Amino acid sequence: MDRRERRRLELARQKQLTLQGVERLTSVFILPHPEFLKDDMRHLRPDPEVEAIAMGEAISFEENAGRTVEDIHEKDLGYDLSSVDPKSGELRLIEVKGLSGSGGTILLTPNEYRIAQDRRDCYWLYVVTDCKSRPNLTPRKDPANCPWEPIQKIQHYLLPLAKLV
Repeated sequence: MDRRERRRLELARQKQLTLQGVERLTSVFILPHPEFLKDDMRHLRPDPEVEAIAMGEAISFEENAGRTVEDIHEKDLGYDLSSVDPKSGELRLIEVKGLSGSGGTILLTPNEYRIAQDRRDCYWLYVVTDCKSRPNLTPRKDPANCPWEPIQKIQHYLLPLAKLV
């Protein structure tokens, strides 16, 4: 009943809206990364099947160790799983990465990397390789200690007006 009433109020408010002139702020032309077909870049595209297998492996690993696991990957907190050992109280914030093959490159988002640096005491990286054949999980505590290479991206382009001609 509450939801229905909220929806009625929302519809009543929408009757008061009017469409006015539209002002275009910008246009964007999006192209694929120039190296997207290279083997090293190809695996960086999301594969829902591989991600699901990797998450399942990580959850099973934690549950088999007697820990209580919560899947929170949709909350975008910088990690995918929260795990607690009921006996010791140890907390694990786990980022899960899955690869379809036995090798490749792991990519952390800026948010994942920041949390890994901030929570070195309890942040874990679980890498699951060979997800489409025989999954193999490798846990790594404090992955911020690894030699990560930052990826620089262009944020803006600058052109002095005198050079426009």
